[in-house]
Formats: sequence, structure tokens, C-alpha cells
Amino acid sequence: MQQNYDSLSGFSLKYCSLMKFFILFILSIFLSGCNNDSPPRDIIEEQKMVGVLADLHTIDGYMSTLMYSDTFRVAGKNYYATVYKKHNISKPRFDKSLKYYSTQPELLDSMYSKVEIILKKKEERLNKIQEMKQKKLTK
Repeated sequence: MQQNYDSLSGFSLKYCSLMKFFILFILSIFLSGCNNDSPPRDIIEEQKMVGVLADLHTIDGYMSTLMYSDTFRVAGKNYYATVYKKHNISKPRFDKSLKYYSTQPELLDSMYSKVEIILKKKEERLNKIQEMKQKKLTK
């Protein structure tokens, strides 16, 4: 009887080993399929997303200079809607894209470096305009 039990335990150990191998194999296939670096469908292209982010941050900067009120919130939504319309995108598509790029920290950091350059250029242009206006007033 003991001999019969030993042969069964050897079988079950081999079976468990095979099952572990099979599960690891299936899991590795599943995980390698999930590790796709290409963006999901309907994600805003990187360069376009940089422009959208720059425009949205420009609005954020402007709105930070205003006093907060209910009309402020409505105006803010309208400003954001204008940016979405300008870039021919929807808010849900923007949100989905931002969520995707947030899972790619190196790419998002690179994109924000470009956004920063755009915002600095805008600031420089505004400063030049303001200097010119100031010069006209002092003449």
C-alpha cells in the first residue's frame, strides 16, 4: 500500500510542476501582450498634445489672475471648450490621452519640456508688447 501511495505522490508532484509551468507560461504570454508600447486608439498625437497642453496652461495662467466666482467657473469651462474646438478634439479624448501619457512618465516629461518652451516664448512676446506700450505712453 505504501508503494502505491509513493507512486501517486510522485505523479501529483509532477502534475503540480507541470501546472505551475503552464500557468507561468500563460501568464507570461498575457503580460507580454499587455506590454505594448504603441498608444491606444484615439489618443491625441504627441505634438498636437503639446499644443493643447500649452494652450490649456495659458488659460490656467490667465484664470489665476481673476477672482474666483461662479461666472469664473463658467468662463473657465468656455475657455477650455475653445481650446478643444481649436484643436478639433473633445474633452473625453483629451482626458483619455492625458491619462495615457501619465502612464509614460519619460514621454510626458519630454512633452512638458516642449510645453515650457512654448509658454516661455509666449511670455517673451507679451513682455515685448508690454514694453512697446510702455514706451508709447512715456513719449
